Amino acid sequence: MQTGPRLAIDYGTSCSRAVLAWPDGPWQALIIDGTAEPSTAVHIARDGTVTTGPAAWRLAEKDPDGFVPSPLAAGTGTVRVHGRTVDVTNLVAATLRPIVAEASRMAGLLPADIRMSVPAGWDPTRRTWLRQAAHQAGLGRPQLIEAPVAALLSTDTPFAGTTSPRYVLVCDIGATGEVSVLRTGPDGAEVLATTWSADAGGNAVDDRLVAMLLSTAVPAGAAESAPSARPVAAGSTSRVAADERKTPPSTATGVTGPADSSDVGTVLRAASAATVAVLRTGKEAVSQQPAVTVPLPSPGAAVVLSTTLVERAAEPVLRRVLQLAFDALRAAALEPADLAEVYAVGATAAMPALPRVLGERLGVPVRVPALPGAAVVLGVAQAEGAAAPMSEPAPAVPKLTVLRALGLVLPGLASVVLFSHFVFTARGATASSWGELAIAGVLALVLCLAAGPWIGAALARDTGLRGRWDAAGQVSAGLLSGNAFGVTVAALYAVAAALYLVVPFGEPLQWALLPVLPAALLAAAVAVIVRCRLSPPVIIEFPVVAAMILSVGSVLFALTVRAAPPPGVEAASRLGGALVGVGVALLLFRITVLRGITAVVLGVFGFFIADPRAVGVFGVGIGLAVAVWWGQRLLACVRA
Repeated sequence: MQTGPRLAIDYGTSCSRAVLAWPDGPWQALIIDGTAEPSTAVHIARDGTVTTGPAAWRLAEKDPDGFVPSPLAAGTGTVRVHGRTVDVTNLVAATLRPIVAEASRMAGLLPADIRMSVPAGWDPTRRTWLRQAAHQAGLGRPQLIEAPVAALLSTDTPFAGTTSPRYVLVCDIGATGEVSVLRTGPDGAEVLATTWSADAGGNAVDDRLVAMLLSTAVPAGAAESAPSARPVAAGSTSRVAADERKTPPSTATGVTGPADSSDVGTVLRAASAATVAVLRTGKEAVSQQPAVTVPLPSPGAAVVLSTTLVERAAEPVLRRVLQLAFDALRAAALEPADLAEVYAVGATAAMPALPRVLGERLGVPVRVPALPGAAVVLGVAQAEGAAAPMSEPAPAVPKLTVLRALGLVLPGLASVVLFSHFVFTARGATASSWGELAIAGVLALVLCLAAGPWIGAALARDTGLRGRWDAAGQVSAGLLSGNAFGVTVAALYAVAAALYLVVPFGEPLQWALLPVLPAALLAAAVAVIVRCRLSPPVIIEFPVVAAMILSVGSVLFALTVRAAPPPGVEAASRLGGALVGVGVALLLFRITVLRGITAVVLGVFGFFIADPRAVGVFGVGIGLAVAVWWGQRLLACVRA
């Protein structure tokens, strides 16, 4: 049952549509850049700046090499723009961010229930890719609704109360064409077969229209000879008066200005992004009135667009749609006579010729919704059943095994031992031993961050805070709390040492905080990314074995290193130095081979530099190794 606003998105090849649906029934379309159907086109400047929507079309005139008219049509990989490789996921995310911003403005905050349409023919890999793009845009993990099922939900097709299955054909003809056969019953609708083609949609009609218009020139002034035509600006359509709608469609095409090329290939290559945009607008307007005059980008040039001309350009596209319909029926082992209903949705379905041709060939009346372009997004908004949860379930806190317990206890004990040794020995007053304070602070931070999952779980269970933490909030709160505890302990170490040793606070604070801050800042960045839903809320565990080896090695080295140690003590200090080197190697690399090689190199190096003067080097090295590990986690979160 819906309890709050729901954001529904239909992300298409040429444009996107989004609505906010409220629990009591009404819905509101999101108006972005002045339209309910914002373009998904993207322009990438030479410096990497990404521009979306109408601004991208305007920039395409000056810099066509940076224009990507449809990220969705570019596939799931990368595109080359201005000599650089750009991930298509980033482009899709860029076009979705205006929807996130507008939905947040209209609803007060981004709804937790977010749903998107997905073509029925997409495999799990492409569906995961779309979720990742949506996640990158700040939409979390939206639930995906298959487009033909959503289109059917927006109609009055009954599901409940039917005892025998009914077969329905849904033709979703937008920029491209997808035809699906569905079986409906008491439990809902199921897609049986789907066919798709890029040549069965509005883009193919646009290409032919550009070729037909710009490859033909008629004497100047012919445009004014069509009394039923009226200007249409790009991005808008308008209705004509009742007497104008009664005027018979014009079959002539008027062109004023330079347009004398007869080669179709040359014409298509010469057709700019702005030309295609205004002609597409005119084509859509013709579905509502007999003819329109469309101004071309060239100064003084205009064309008269009529219903007859558009239908003539659409003839091969309609034949392709019919072929897809019969292919889908054949794949579902059905005949046209088995169909209970046929629906045509999508922006191109508003063309009167489409339902007429389909109905004649299939022998079944074709129903077109009142808002064919919005049918899918409205169905997405109405979808029930497996509703998107208000929040993701919190990840399970790791079980506190003996090994994990040692990974928490040993760094804590080592931190206290090192700080006590630093303060209560004569060496605590010498500059060469400040490294012990640094190691103590870093190990305190390691302990507190490692305890982050349990801290977050405790906050989520707290009676006073219950209900305030979703999955991302719990993980983030645990990390931020552990981070704050660790930095605070390191600062308290410095203050206590300065007071006990009667020295200025500056030097202890530098040695206690500077080695800690890089790791602390990176861990805080990870927490923020998780909280903002830019990365899935997963438990981040610090390597237990590395923490134990660093703890034992640091204590062994710091407590036994001497200027002129006895043989047995010297061996212990060198063993401690070698263990520290091995622990650092385990943090730096995740690949087993690299870990092994680096552990040998750093272990030998630590063995030979075990000297009182190297205590500070060990302290800074451990702090940097911990920071590198958190930096790797930050990079993984950004890429997730």
